[in-house]
Amino acid sequence: MYECKIAEKLVELRTSKGVTQEDVARSLSISNKTISKWENGASTPDLPMVIELAKYYGVTTDTLLGLSEDKKQSTTEEIRSLFEGLDRRESVLKAFETTRALVPAMYKTVSKYCDDTYDKEDVYPIGMSHGYRSAISFHEFFEFTASSENVNLAVMMLKNKANFAWMNDPAKQKEILKLFKFLSKEDTLSVLYYIHSSNCSESFTAEYIAKNTGVKEERVIEILDEFCSVGACHWVTAHLIEGEVRVYECHGDGLVLSLISLAFERMCGRQSYDYNYSGICKMIGGK
Repeated sequence: MYECKIAEKLVELRTSKGVTQEDVARSLSISNKTISKWENGASTPDLPMVIELAKYYGVTTDTLLGLSEDKKQSTTEEIRSLFEGLDRRESVLKAFETTRALVPAMYKTVSKYCDDTYDKEDVYPIGMSHGYRSAISFHEFFEFTASSENVNLAVMMLKNKANFAWMNDPAKQKEILKLFKFLSKEDTLSVLYYIHSSNCSESFTAEYIAKNTGVKEERVIEILDEFCSVGACHWVTAHLIEGEVRVYECHGDGLVLSLISLAFERMCGRQSYDYNYSGICKMIGGK
């Protein structure tokens, strides 16, 4: 029964990992025949090899021997457990630490599918302060992180299936430029600043925004109407005794705020990096 459990478990773990007997044998520096004998129950691994097999499959030795079952957590549960008991500041720092761990972890898994010859295990330095600015570039991956008094930002971009073809599509260009044109005016940024501040209620009128920003009400109306067409803002008509009033509602637009923050970092932030893994970030074209 003991030998049968090991044999069944070895087949189950190898199948789940998506590897062949040859892959396992190569990783453990043993022959394919040995793996085959273990999996068909003809023989069993000795104690040192049981430990190596458990490490290879990422389970406990008890699980490998069929004495207990590892209950695998969902990704959400695993991440939530990382933040248990942390205060807000510790949680922010843990978020940056988790983001930094993604790159070497991901490339350890998929590096055999990548053409790059970079040693992706060494992309991130071992020691790194919590307040820093870094950029990491590959043909198929880009990440920018900034942690400072001005911005706490982490952006990750991977090469996409469309090969960014939409960037060269006139119709798509026209739509994209609407947002950049909207953000190109100084008074627009002033209005967006106030809307995203905790001082501004989620529902407001143009008159209210004008009083708190110093921007003329007529111009505020133009800005808010345009924001409704490109951002997370909408309006309804309130019927009051003194007449109809347009009431806007916005809970904040994280995408727009992220774009502005990135623009700030590019144009006004430090131009030096605490860490810069400067591979080539040409994600368009190629195989």
